[in-house]
Amino acid sequence: MSHVDTSAACRVTDLEALFLTLKEQCPELELVKQKTYRTWVDDHGGLVGDYPLPWLYQLKMISLVIKKYGEAKTRQMAKDVGVELPANLRDIEKNPMDLKQQRQLLSNPDFKDAYEHMAQKVVGKDAEYAIRYKPEQGKKSAYEIGLVKNPLNQDEFLMMCDFYANGNGLLRAKGMGEHKSQGGKDTWGAELKHGYAVNAAERKIQAQIKAGHPEYGSYKKVKLNDGRVVLEVTPRNP
Repeated sequence: MSHVDTSAACRVTDLEALFLTLKEQCPELELVKQKTYRTWVDDHGGLVGDYPLPWLYQLKMISLVIKKYGEAKTRQMAKDVGVELPANLRDIEKNPMDLKQQRQLLSNPDFKDAYEHMAQKVVGKDAEYAIRYKPEQGKKSAYEIGLVKNPLNQDEFLMMCDFYANGNGLLRAKGMGEHKSQGGKDTWGAELKHGYAVNAAERKIQAQIKAGHPEYGSYKKVKLNDGRVVLEVTPRNP
């Protein structure tokens, strides 16, 4: 199995906020600068293919074929196997291929070759930072969360994680949030993402206060009964 995933909820624009979140609520984990992140591929040499690639890898896979044949022929090749590529390929971010469409596409040998290249040469090898267990935890087999540059927005990182077996234990770490599957959707790391969102928002407010923005005089954190946190901002006095 290999279930590498990203989503809109996994975007990082403030590394300091992420570092702070890990320090506050994930004592077993650390954020390190490294180019790789562990997935199923490290142990088995490839992807199983029972989940579609995350959108950024779908986009990169199609781009490899375009580089070889040009966009017009690539679109026709996809159409010949029953897949209509979006008019603007960037729209794959919002509407990625499902598993059925991916399997149709991979019935073409050129797309299949591009997929294998992604699985063996790119997935897990394209990070700039990674979240992992600290060495003293002795959990070398656990997977890692990779922070990969968004190819469509270089100002943000995408958090990539293989959630199979809870990331081989990674997602069971304190303060992380285990993998859940409901209604055909998979989620993971809810606690980490929630903590990061709060810290990132709070740091933005603090920056506005320091800059003297009139709408940001002070703020307070209010924790709701359902666990959500609201940051209430009070404007500066006139």
